[in-house]
Amino acid sequence: MKNRIPHIGLVLFVLIGILPFALAFIYALLYSFGVVGVVNTGFTFKFWLAVLQSGEFFKSLIYSALIAFVSMAASVGGALWITIQFRQNLEKKFLSFIAYLPLAIPGVVTGFFIFQLLSKSGFFARISYAFGWIREATDFPDLVNDTFALGINLAFITMVLPFFVLLFLNVFKNERLDELSILAQSLGANPRQVVQRIQLPILLKKARILIVLYFIFLLGSYEVPLILGQESPQMLSVLIIREIKQYDLDKISEGYVAAVLYTIIVSATVLFLFLPKRKNALI
Repeated sequence: MKNRIPHIGLVLFVLIGILPFALAFIYALLYSFGVVGVVNTGFTFKFWLAVLQSGEFFKSLIYSALIAFVSMAASVGGALWITIQFRQNLEKKFLSFIAYLPLAIPGVVTGFFIFQLLSKSGFFARISYAFGWIREATDFPDLVNDTFALGINLAFITMVLPFFVLLFLNVFKNERLDELSILAQSLGANPRQVVQRIQLPILLKKARILIVLYFIFLLGSYEVPLILGQESPQMLSVLIIREIKQYDLDKISEGYVAAVLYTIIVSATVLFLFLPKRKNALI
């Protein structure tokens, strides 16, 4: 019976985790080639050519990747600094509660909260008007739905940074970095060398997989970019949903083309990053 448990778990994983995704991908692939669909009449490359020639997908891909990269760099960098500088304080119950509270807030709520704070009719705009810093609402700078995605980045950082603070604190404890730091200092290392050569390498090595996975998560995020993003270019998930829900039925197939392209790019990236490490582990 014990020998069967791993096989049962594997079967359940395939049925629950892989099979629905595979079926959805096959359906999207068939839709993108015109094999299935409301107005599709048969196999064709026209939807793929339309998406590739327009260039909108790749603009959104680059735009989404830049936003995800900036948010992840700021979140991981901020989490490293907070963990290294204030880890002793974060062990206090009240401060830990405040620091980890954003983890309990859904992304859509964070998006609405940021919008209510930073929009031209939001809290800070009203405060600025009350103090006479601006004459009217249009004078307030564009902090949401803007080209530089300031609102999106702020929302992402608010969501991601507390998680990595918690992760790095656990790594500190599990890897006994405080003891290693004391040992390094007793051997002549200064505080900067301890941070640069011991703490940072170990923290980043233990978190590298989650950093990549969170980058992919932000790359495909939907609710926050929908609320705080601009009309063009849009982040990938918003672009795909917009195309799929258009009244022009031909655009639906183009939306599925974008979804298939995104899935292929993300899957290939994950395999490229993690499959070689798996092979080396087996050797």
